[in-house]
Parts: sequence; structure tokens; C-alpha cells
Amino acid sequence: MHTTTSILLLLATATVIFCTEGVAVNPAAAASSQAVIAAAAATASNLPTHYEQSPASRDRITRGTNDMLPERFFGNFELDHSENFDEYMTAKGYGWFTRKMVAFATFKKVFAKTKSPNTFDYSNLTSKKDVFYKNVSLGKSFTGEGLDSTKHEITFSLKNGHLFEHHKPLEEGEAKEETYEYYFDGDWLLQKMSYNGVEGRRYYKKTQ
Repeated sequence: MHTTTSILLLLATATVIFCTEGVAVNPAAAASSQAVIAAAAATASNLPTHYEQSPASRDRITRGTNDMLPERFFGNFELDHSENFDEYMTAKGYGWFTRKMVAFATFKKVFAKTKSPNTFDYSNLTSKKDVFYKNVSLGKSFTGEGLDSTKHEITFSLKNGHLFEHHKPLEEGEAKEETYEYYFDGDWLLQKMSYNGVEGRRYYKKTQ
């Protein structure tokens, strides 16, 4: 297609040169040349240039590492100990019974791979209740069940290698809006949360 267009443009250019140099040209031929020029220009304008990229290609190029969960997060992690967690829950306004129930519960978090490198499965396993979120995409909110058995709007996001889990309750109950930050402190997966200057930390150990 490119070769045909080039030939047509060369022929059209030659006709114009002959005309400008005073060479007699048949009127019908001149009209035909004008038609050739118009057709060639239209054809050329519709041809994609060699550097054009499809939307899918542009998407692959502009997609950053913040769309993918870092390899280190994948695995099973069990809660080992906490720091200032009861103080944090008190600051958030949770009652004594809820705080004690959480304090004595066991917690295990599982990040698992899926068929897509841009999604993952997340399980929050406790001695009181388990919740599962399938095919999670970073930066995309979804509705899921919280540990309080009510619906939450949940968003996972990644910034500077730290994973953030944001929960916004959609139903009435004791659950409050929360943001959990996960990152590695040596071999520990550290879960950090803060409210009004009170910071709680929970340390998870990788088991497999």
C-alpha cells in the first residue's frame, strides 16, 4: 500500500512540474492529474505511520509497577505480636468487649497469586471469622464483607512499596473507616494503623 501511494505521488508531482515549466498539457490529463493528487493525499492520510501504537500497547507501556503487588508480599503470614494496638482501638472508640475479642483472636493473612499478574487473592483468617477477596486490583474499589459481617467499600493501593488497605463501612454497625498500612521491617510484615496521633502496630511472621 505504501509503494502504490508513493508512485501516485511521484506521478502527480511530475505533472505539476511539467505544467509549471510551460509544457503543453492536455486539459483532460491535467484534470486527471488533479484527481490523482487528491486520491493519493486521501490514501496517504488514511495510512497508519510506522510509529503508531495500539491502545493496548500504550497501556502496557504506561502501566507502572504500582499496578502489581510486589513479590515479597505473596505468602502466608501469622500474627506474632502487637504494639499499642489496644490504645489505638480505644482511640477509635471501640468498646471493651470488641477490643478484648480482637486481642485474643488469632490472625493470619494470605496473599495469593492469580492467573493475571495485575490481580491477587487476599484472605484474612481469624479464629472468629474469615473473609476472602478474589481478584483484587490495586487502586480499584470493590464491595466486600468485613470482619464485622457488614458490607465495606474496600480499596487496596500501593505507594513507595507500601501496601494500603482501606475500608469504608456501607452499613450501620460498630465498624469504623480504617486504613491499614503494610510494609516489611526486616523479616516482619508490619501492619500499621493510626488515629489522632495514636499508632498501633501488628507484626506478622511469614510461615510459607
